[in-house]
Amino acid sequence: MLNAKESWAAASDELVELLYELLDAHADTMALAKALVVDEDWAAHLDYLRGLQRVGREALARMPEA
Repeated sequence: MLNAKESWAAASDELVELLYELLDAHADTMALAKALVVDEDWAAHLDYLRGLQRVGREALARMPEA
């Protein structure tokens, strides 16, 4: 049986993997949507996704190792 610290570390690792997957999905969306950027709304949304990518990856990089 895992103790609480080991349990938290395992859950934390799973959460980090999920967050990276979500960030990668945003990157995929941006790549697919490049052809659709014909108006300011799409361009603004892609800028927003790029910002989330940067902030999210920076936050994950600062997380302590489990």
